[in-house]
Amino acid sequence: MTAWAPGPFDNEEAADFIEDLAEAPDWRMVMTLMEHAASVSGYLEEAEAELAVAAAAVVASCVGAGSVLPDSHADLKATMGKPPEGAANLARRALARVVGTASELDETWQEGEDHDAWLTQIAGLQSLLNGQS
Repeated sequence: MTAWAPGPFDNEEAADFIEDLAEAPDWRMVMTLMEHAASVSGYLEEAEAELAVAAAAVVASCVGAGSVLPDSHADLKATMGKPPEGAANLARRALARVVGTASELDETWQEGEDHDAWLTQIAGLQSLLNGQS
């Protein structure tokens, strides 16, 4: 049985990502995932989008007072420190791509009953990235 809920870490890809990041904190991994999602010109696969959302959530949690990190990894905010220059903007672009056209993750959420709840989670991340908590 796989995890599936609207939160940024509520799926198997994201859960594995946050575990890996906790074991080896590195902004390069976070930035690479967001860069990939933001730059894909064709179809964005579901797993890639899930990882981009999780990476953006890490950035959103580290740029301001709010945090969406799982309780088990709340200390990651202090461990990671301030995100690199341009990380918040890249996170916003990656999230826009995830909810845009040709995104398998958005299509999957549209097929279910929780699309609005998922979009609310994405909007919350955008708010954190914009300095609102």
